[in-house]
Amino acid sequence: MGYAQRAASLADRLRIDLGADVTLEEGGKGAFDILSDDRLIYSKLETRRVPNPEQILALLRKS
Repeated sequence: MGYAQRAASLADRLRIDLGADVTLEEGGKGAFDILSDDRLIYSKLETRRVPNPEQILALLRKS
């Protein structure tokens, strides 16, 4: 599955599981950032890996 599909799938999961208002913005250079209330909670460029949905859900529930 490509990154665009993974991002869309994650966005759907966040909408369903958390009732989140999700916006996808195409980035560049391998960026995959998750922000909550304009605060960065995950960066693929920092971790060098794409998170799984459970990791993102846990981070959002903590924030």
